Amino acid sequence: MKAIAFILACVLCFSSCQSMEGPTITVSGEAVVHAIPDMITVDIAAEYTGHTSGEARAVVSGMINKAVSILSSSYGVEEDDVMTSGFSLYPVYSYSDGVEKEEGQRAVERISVVLYDTEIVGDVIESLSSLDGITISSLTPGCRDTATAEIKARSLAVEDAISKASVYATAAGYMLGNLLSLSSTDSALPSLYQPKLYAAAGSTGTEYHSGTISIRDSVTAVFSLLE
Repeated sequence: MKAIAFILACVLCFSSCQSMEGPTITVSGEAVVHAIPDMITVDIAAEYTGHTSGEARAVVSGMINKAVSILSSSYGVEEDDVMTSGFSLYPVYSYSDGVEKEEGQRAVERISVVLYDTEIVGDVIESLSSLDGITISSLTPGCRDTATAEIKARSLAVEDAISKASVYATAAGYMLGNLLSLSSTDSALPSLYQPKLYAAAGSTGTEYHSGTISIRDSVTAVFSLLE
């Protein structure tokens, strides 16, 4: 049995080595597919400095509750689309003549809100930014389903590799042979273009342009060359 296994291993090794004999060419293929965002994640923070930690916590909690109430009643945001993303509480000090004095306690609470209607982003920002102590820290566009775009990016990356290899082979005086190996060098993950916020001309409102999401992929391919 061991002898048979040894012989089989030798045959497989010889076959693999034989397939790599002769000239080869190694190329990389790349592709980018653009997708239109259909969701926006808004990161919201409430901050307050109080005399005590209890006061600071109570005030920021009230701020966040008010913001969530507006999102729910005015924009139909579901409870499942609101998530607490952070909370911090720490003392605030002042310094005078080298003497440290505690001025109070600062509480910061952060939530992330997913909006599935990208048309209301500007209105949401207008509503929340009018609340004292509330800040909008970031806006992140996204897609609920990127599978189709990822498959397309992978396919185009392979096509790009084949096209490049064919050009190089012809230029070198060869014909392109078989594909010997193919490996992914980059996962097809979305790369976000930064969204833009701006005040529309002749309007006091804020408009939001989400731009597009880029789904990128790349592969490395090895081909044989035929004379």
